[in-house]
Amino acid sequence: MADGARLYQILRGRLYERLPLLALALGLLDWREGEKTGTDGRFFYAPISFLEQAVRSPEGAEKTLLHSVLHAMLLHPWQRGGVDAQAWSLACDMTVGFLAKRLLGQTLDETQAKAFYALRKGTAFSASAVCAQLDGDFPVPRETLRALFAQDDHALWNTVQEQARLLVSGADGAGAPALWRRQKEKLLPFMQEEKPKIGTGTAGVKLTVLDSPENKVRFAGLLRAFSVLRENRHVSDADFSYSWYAYGMEHYNGVALIEPLEYSEERKLRELAIVIDTSASCSRGLTGWFLRAVHDILLRERLFFDRFRLHILQCDCEVQQDTLVTNLEEFQWYLDHLELYGGGGTDFRPAFSYVNDLLEQGELKELAGLLYFTDGKGRYPAKRPDYRTAFLFLEDYDEAAVPPWAMRLLLEKEEFLN
Repeated sequence: MADGARLYQILRGRLYERLPLLALALGLLDWREGEKTGTDGRFFYAPISFLEQAVRSPEGAEKTLLHSVLHAMLLHPWQRGGVDAQAWSLACDMTVGFLAKRLLGQTLDETQAKAFYALRKGTAFSASAVCAQLDGDFPVPRETLRALFAQDDHALWNTVQEQARLLVSGADGAGAPALWRRQKEKLLPFMQEEKPKIGTGTAGVKLTVLDSPENKVRFAGLLRAFSVLRENRHVSDADFSYSWYAYGMEHYNGVALIEPLEYSEERKLRELAIVIDTSASCSRGLTGWFLRAVHDILLRERLFFDRFRLHILQCDCEVQQDTLVTNLEEFQWYLDHLELYGGGGTDFRPAFSYVNDLLEQGELKELAGLLYFTDGKGRYPAKRPDYRTAFLFLEDYDEAAVPPWAMRLLLEKEEFLN
C-alpha cells in the first residue's frame, strides 16, 4: 500500500471514530494526490505532506476532511449557485462550516455566530439561501467570512458540473450525485431548527424528536465523577504479537501462543441510570441532542468497562419506558430509532422509585449514579438516595427547590438555541 493511501486510511479512521454517522460517506471517498485539498465527489485530493502532518496534528486535518465530505453530502460539487461564483463558493463553505460545528458539538466563535444569526431564520444550512443574502448589507465582510470558513479548494467542482450538464450515460462519475444524495438524508436531523413545542396530551403520547442543537457545555467531567476505580484486564496492544498467535495455531494444534492478560486499575463506569424528562415543557430537540452528547463522550473518553449496564428511562409524571443498553453499538441503535413518550406533568420521584426497585431486585448491583436531564419544573424526592445524583437543567431553576444532596449543572439555552 502506498504511503499516502495508508496515511489517508489513518486520517479517515480517526474521523470515523469521532463521527460514526459518516461511515458510508467516508467510504465513498478514496485518496488521490493533489496540490491542494478538496473533493470532486469521487476522491479526496491532498498532498502527501498534508497527510504526514495529519499524523502529528490530526485535529486540523480531520476538520478539513470533514469539510470536504460535507460538501459532497450536500451535493455542492454538482450545483451551480448563480452568477456570482465567489459568493456561491463562500456560501457553500459557510453552510458546511455551520453544519460541521453542529455535528462535532462545538460552538461557533463570536464572528461565526454573528454571521449565523444575521441570516434569515431557517436558511443557515442552505447554500443557495445563504448566497442570496451575501449582499452589501451583510454585517460580516466576505474577506472575513472566507478566512473563517474556507477549508478546501473548489476548482475541482468545475469538471463534475460539466459532466452533470452533459448527462452522458455511463460517463465517469455520472452516478456519484445519486450516491451522495442518499448520504445527505443522514444530515437532515442536524439541519433543522428548534421549534419549541408545548405538549397537550397526557402521559403516553408519542412525541417527535427534533434537531440536535449546539452547546458548549461538556459532560465528560461530570460523567467521570461518577466513575469507579476497578481492576480492568486486557491484552497489551503494544506487546501482543500476531505472529506468535498464528504460529501457535498452526504448529500446536490450535493452541494460541499469546502473552498473559495485563491488569490495571482504571476509573470507568459499569452501571449508570439516565433519566430524560419527557414532560410537556421539555424540549424534544434538546433531549435528542443530550443523548447523542452522552454517547459521544462515552465513546471518546472510553468511560465504560467492556461490560456495562446503562438504563435509559423516559419519565414525565411516571416512568414511560426503560431501555437497557449494554454496549455502545446498542446505544447507537437506540439513538437511531429514538422515540420519546410522555407529554404530561413533571414529577422526578417515580424515576427514583423505579431505580430503587431495580436495586432491591438485584437488577442493578454496581450503580454509579443517576443523571437526570430536565427543565427542573417538577417535584423532587424528599429522601436522599443511596447513589449519586446529578440534575442537568435546561434553563434557570429554583435553587432552593433542588435537594442539597444533588449535583446540578445549568445548560444556558441562549448559548445554543437558534
